[in-house]
Amino acid sequence: MDKITASFVEEFCEERELSSLSESDQFEAFAAYCVISRQYDEEFDPQEVMTGGGNDLGIDGAALIVNGYLVTSPEEIVDLRTRNNYLQATIVIVQAKTTSGFDGTVLTDLTDNLSDLLSESPTLPMNDEIVAFKQLLDTLYANSQAFRRSRPQLQLRYVTTGTWTEDPHLAGKRDAAERRLSDLNLFDVDVQCLGAREVQDLYRQAKNSVESSFEFSDRVPLPDLQGVKEAYIGIAKASEYLKVITDAAGNIRKSLFFDNVRDFQDYNPVNQEIRGTLQDHNKQERFVVLNNGVTIVAREIGVSGKRFTIRDYQIVNGCQTSHVLFDEKDVLGDNMYVPVKVIVTQDEDVVSSITTATNRQTTVTDDDLRALDSFQKDLEAFFPAHPLEQRLYYERRSKQYSAISVPQKTRIVTPPQLIRAYASMFLNEPWRAGRYYKELQKLRGQDIFKSGDSPYPYYLSAVAAYRLDFFFRNGSIDVKYKPARYQMLMAVRLLVHSDTPLPSTRRALDKYCNKLSAILWDQQSCLEHFQKLLPVIDEAVSAVETDGILDRDTVRTQQFTDLVTEGVLAL
Repeated sequence: MDKITASFVEEFCEERELSSLSESDQFEAFAAYCVISRQYDEEFDPQEVMTGGGNDLGIDGAALIVNGYLVTSPEEIVDLRTRNNYLQATIVIVQAKTTSGFDGTVLTDLTDNLSDLLSESPTLPMNDEIVAFKQLLDTLYANSQAFRRSRPQLQLRYVTTGTWTEDPHLAGKRDAAERRLSDLNLFDVDVQCLGAREVQDLYRQAKNSVESSFEFSDRVPLPDLQGVKEAYIGIAKASEYLKVITDAAGNIRKSLFFDNVRDFQDYNPVNQEIRGTLQDHNKQERFVVLNNGVTIVAREIGVSGKRFTIRDYQIVNGCQTSHVLFDEKDVLGDNMYVPVKVIVTQDEDVVSSITTATNRQTTVTDDDLRALDSFQKDLEAFFPAHPLEQRLYYERRSKQYSAISVPQKTRIVTPPQLIRAYASMFLNEPWRAGRYYKELQKLRGQDIFKSGDSPYPYYLSAVAAYRLDFFFRNGSIDVKYKPARYQMLMAVRLLVHSDTPLPSTRRALDKYCNKLSAILWDQQSCLEHFQKLLPVIDEAVSAVETDGILDRDTVRTQQFTDLVTEGVLAL
């Protein structure tokens, strides 16, 4: 391994606490993270996508990205179809080798194995991770009626530490693999071989904060506004605006719309009307006066003549418009313009007021706007407001900590992770943790991110999840218990506080949380508490009709959760 790649792998593993892995496993995790990050903007745990080991079919990393989200359970796919009324998927498969060259037989064998995996009756042995990934694919294709836009994409990447030179023999093997997989008629296929230089470039891109450059010549600056560094209003060519919402892989950046309240609503009557305007070349020129446009809030900006470079930004209004523009990008003419506001501020109160005001102009409920209140800012401030060794970081915006020194990336907590951990630990619903996180939040209504909530329990649920993942990584707790990790979050609270609910007064709540915090941050005590739960998990597995197997299907039942609860309370 060359020195640059070795240094990148070392940094990556230190940040994610993976240094105890073997060199080959470290490189597999690194390669999988780099390749998948090309397709998925958000922070994610590389171990969630690692599949290497015995009976892995030559697959070292596998990810399924549906409607812009990295899914890990079949329920998420069903939820996304229900929520968006369509499914658009990218399947990412990674084979990584620390060898200094490429071997054509690797591509041939991997193609054979994938063909078997995707058959109705696979014959090759598969480990638990591959079986779980096949379940995801089976659920995806069982909902193929929702592939209204396009077939899934298959991105197959063969990564080594060598140099790819487009050798005719190896290129022929690559092209043959692409043709064979295309002949399955299941997806559009892209097979690439990546060497050290390519994976280094992917790593650099993955570490960068969200940034985009576009031409914005027809604009005027707005007068000085309190809390706003700069602000502009104008029109941009649709082709230039697409650069703002499209990533390097050509996908729409779903993470840009987190502050936009609503997901894309598919082609409801309003969006059908927008599409109709775009598809009619006689009407395209009128789009600029028919559409309310988009509002971009950026933390940093650079202006050079007509060109704007924005960093760490969100589209706070215009999610529906942006998605329709992206879908119809092939029909947009040179005279097609989009109304655009660019507001530069680091004042979160200003960001929240802009988002609320712009979304009030459309049909958005108070429940939709609830996530924009000051509580989100309280969480963001509370997580790092602890001694260094007890700090976590709540990442509301995609890659907001990329340019900030964080001891370990494992300490970064995303909204989906927090919602699942909190619902499991404090709302006693770990069996629902596999749901798409926005559906889980909707199911609980006023119980999650409620105005006036204390951030302390949210922080502790993230701490418990962080500590448990640490014990899985270092081998203190067998990874076979990982499917039950959300039940273990609930159970550790029950072990400390029995079934006592969260106190309603702040003083009593702080006392309640302080006791939990002291145990969770004491490594030995924390480990002992989690280890006490293992026999309870074993007994619950034996009591349900699963042939004594602890897997994702087992933990998704309320029966299993009830058995764990009873077992813990009986200790």
